[in-house]
Amino acid sequence: MEKIYYSDIDTPIGKIWSAISKKGLLRLNLPCAEQKFLDELGKQIDSEPEYRPTKLDGLSLWLDDYFVGKTRLYKKPFDLRGTSFQKKVWMEIYKIPYGELTSYGLIAEVIKKPKASRAVGNAVGQNPVAIVIPCHRVVWSNGGIGGFGGGLERKRFLLNVESVLPSAEGKPEKGLDLTKFFYNQKSQ
Repeated sequence: MEKIYYSDIDTPIGKIWSAISKKGLLRLNLPCAEQKFLDELGKQIDSEPEYRPTKLDGLSLWLDDYFVGKTRLYKKPFDLRGTSFQKKVWMEIYKIPYGELTSYGLIAEVIKKPKASRAVGNAVGQNPVAIVIPCHRVVWSNGGIGGFGGGLERKRFLLNVESVLPSAEGKPEKGLDLTKFFYNQKSQ
């Protein structure tokens, strides 16, 4: 039977739950109850995960550095489980540079499915390793902040960590054209 290890990690946005397999990082949930995390993990795997914090020490250190702006790219392997379409979307999200953004529509164009913005949005919402695969960097093509499974306040906080928003309080994106942060915007 496959061995999966999981742990909780304290961060500035709350307790994050994560899981790892021998192949790589399998899941990272934004703050939630342990049982909710285990239920979601159970949909991905067919084994009993073992609580073993030391197995996720590397991720914990990476997150510590991320939240103070010291590290930008997670360079360890992933164990992504999803459809081939979802994996394409997730790997495209992974390419979004720190402190920059893209839109659902631009991702759809890059993966050669230009009419699939809505499907891209659904795949973004199913991202199993938030922050590490930075789905918070995906916004609407009109520059609006878009949605976020972890709540807009957390999305604002993460974008503030990366200096995209001037503040994490209130609605700092109001009056700010987030399209100026698009790294892959087609020239007009």
